[in-house]
Amino acid sequence: MKISKITYKAIFLSIFLSSICSTFAQDGENKFGIKGGINFSNFHSTNDDINDQNLRFGYQGGLFFKFALTDFLAIQPELLYNTKGSEVDYNLGALGSGEITQKFGYIEIPLLAVVNLGQKLNVHAGPYVAYMVNADVENNSNDNSFDFANDLDPDEFERLEYGIALGAGFEFDILKIGARYDYGLTNVGKEQNFTVAGNEVSSNAFKNEKNSVFSIFLGFSF
Repeated sequence: MKISKITYKAIFLSIFLSSICSTFAQDGENKFGIKGGINFSNFHSTNDDINDQNLRFGYQGGLFFKFALTDFLAIQPELLYNTKGSEVDYNLGALGSGEITQKFGYIEIPLLAVVNLGQKLNVHAGPYVAYMVNADVENNSNDNSFDFANDLDPDEFERLEYGIALGAGFEFDILKIGARYDYGLTNVGKEQNFTVAGNEVSSNAFKNEKNSVFSIFLGFSF
């Protein structure tokens, strides 16, 4: 009886998947847990209207799931609430200058590859996608006629964000500590319309901002 090439391929694929599942079940240690941390955020920007930025303190918290493929490699998706933003000094010429504080809240899902470099040390990297659920904006302008903070809400910004996360951590039984850097690849702002001295004005002053966040986190696994 002849066995077709398709059958050979199916047998090979079954053996390959069985090997992966066997490795996953025997060598890996799967973990589920909670984590939280402190964020130090600002923007990386190509906008010439932005004169200076100050770090803004925020926080993050949520769940992580670590699926071990081998003792060396794991996949770790997370579900987080993450605050980002910055304090930005701006100069818009005739429109005025001042400082704007922007604080954004995101539901964020990183998908990380975790590489164990020893019994406790690991490095991790991967993409993330986030959705803005709230925006808190405060403007302190030198000209009170350019006080637009009350006109801005999440719909005035790009709600969907994605980027790259890179970090390292230590794991001690149920405890894990580490640090991570999130580099945003999408613009936070849109073209925005303001009312200045009774006139409608359009501006791209905050369009080319992208999130940049360094965080220190603590987690507990079960």
